[in-house]
This record gives sequence, structure tokens and C-alpha cells, in this order.
Amino acid sequence: MMLRRMRNEKPVGANAVQITGGEPTIRDDIIDIIKIAREEGYEHIQLNTNSIRAAFDPDFPKRIRAAGSNVIYTSFDGPTPRSNPKNFWEIPAALENYRKAPLGVVLVPTVIGGINDMYLGGDIIRFGLSNIDVVRAVNFQPVSLVGRMPDRMREKQRVTIPGCIKKIEQQTDGLIGREDFFTVPSTTKVSNFVEQLKGQETYKLSIHFACGMGTYIFKDGDRIIPVTRFIDVKGMFEYIGELADEIKLQLQDTQQGHDND
Repeated sequence: MMLRRMRNEKPVGANAVQITGGEPTIRDDIIDIIKIAREEGYEHIQLNTNSIRAAFDPDFPKRIRAAGSNVIYTSFDGPTPRSNPKNFWEIPAALENYRKAPLGVVLVPTVIGGINDMYLGGDIIRFGLSNIDVVRAVNFQPVSLVGRMPDRMREKQRVTIPGCIKKIEQQTDGLIGREDFFTVPSTTKVSNFVEQLKGQETYKLSIHFACGMGTYIFKDGDRIIPVTRFIDVKGMFEYIGELADEIKLQLQDTQQGHDND
């Protein structure tokens, strides 16, 4: 019922869903849930998991893939047992089983000051790059500190999105810089362009600009190259925005001409 309601939202229905928890893979019916999402018309079905079941059950990723899931969204808090007690030992086996399925993987580190913020660029990103055949992205999520805790601990563990970006810049020696990142709402211009081109409404990722930032990087041998080093991303967004406005005006002029006739 929930999946169907999201698909039927107006003016644009959802075409992507993340199945999360808790740990959803402990459910006996998780494969059935993925199948239902596919039957309801979802094109992108993401499974959020700690990957422990996938590490111990080689057939499980294949069943996920066959049911219709596109990508695994797995926690990965660091490259050491202290920084990643949750699944440090299981991740290598899980990645191998995802590779065989095959399934794409997004690594999701929860960033905590003093625990794993020293590993963002030099270790976690490079770990993803070393498994680039299966790892599609790294999604750093700064810790959300809630409940009662001493101010000193809060200040020590608190990390912001700009703080993460600065640490990535420092830990990669500037190979990935703060200027390489763009806010999520930047893609709204692309959505507007597609909307005008297809003549139908599309959803827009118009969240608050401080809610998330991202970039793409390419691997060239042992080098990593952000997309901004060979594409003028800002200029591209501006150009696409201008094209969308031009198409909109042309359609309006055409419609006005029909009305006059």
C-alpha cells in the first residue's frame, strides 16, 4: 500500500525507493518485498544493509538481484576494526559476493569526529577506488548527535558536511578539492531541461543547499581526477538552464500561435 501510494503521487510519482531499517535483511520476506517494489513499477530499488548476511550467504546477493534490486547501500565506517566494528571483517567477503551477483554498491560511512574522520580521503575513498568494479559511490553521512551527552563529547564528535569536504581535500593532498563539490539542488536545472524536452513534469531534488554535496571522480591508472578538472560543471548547469528557458519560450510561442489560429 505504501509503495503504491508513492507511485501514485501527483504531479510526479516516485520511481525510486530505498528499503531500510534497522537491518532489513533479517526479514524472511525481504526478497518478496523487493519483488513487490519491482511489480509496482519502481525502476531503482536500493537495499540498505550492513552486508553481514551477504558475507555469509553467497546466494543472497544473487537472489536480491533476481528480485529486482539495483544497488546495495551498505554501511562502511572505516578501514580498521576500531573505526568500523560493525562489519570490518565481513565487508571483503560481502563485496566479493556482490561482485559475483552482480550488484553495484554504495559505501556509506557514518562520520564521527575522533573515530573515523581521519580516514575519509586517504583510506575510505581509496578503498572504494580499489574495488571500483563493484563500488559505485561513497556517501559520507556526518553523525547525527541526539539525546543527552556532555558538551565536550558533542564538540569532539560533531562533524559537518563542509567539515567532511575540507578533510577530504586535506587527506587527498588537494586531488579532490572543495571547489569540486556541488550542492544537490544544482541538478534542478537538469530536471527543468528534461521536463521541457519531454513535455512532462519531472521531480526535482530541491532540498536545502546545505543538506548534501557531491562530485564525480574518475580513475586514470593510479590517479584520481574530479569531473570538474575537465568539464566546466558550473557552466554546463548554466547552459542547460538557458536551453530549458529557450525551449519553454518556443513552446509558449507555438501554443500562442495555435490559439490565435
